Amino acid sequence: MRHSLENGTLTFYLEGELNSSNSEDAEKEIDQTMQSNEFKSIVLDMKDLRYTSSAGLRIIVRLKQQCDDTSLVKVPKDIYSIFEMVGFQNLLKIERL
Repeated sequence: MRHSLENGTLTFYLEGELNSSNSEDAEKEIDQTMQSNEFKSIVLDMKDLRYTSSAGLRIIVRLKQQCDDTSLVKVPKDIYSIFEMVGFQNLLKIERL
């Protein structure tokens, strides 16, 4: 998973699918990156994400718990619909694609 750190914002670029078969690896990678960098905010860039399961939703919730300034950007329409159903728009800053 690609990431960047700029002006205190740690951005993760999600691609493909985030589901039960790969969420554990994604979570480990995110945790390692967070531990080795100083940041004030987290951004998940979802432009290239095609699907997320409840496992992906759990990762997002955990990130929000760890860093209050967590936001989602470039969220595809289908994925945004899922976020709306579970009420994420009330918890996070979300920018649709």
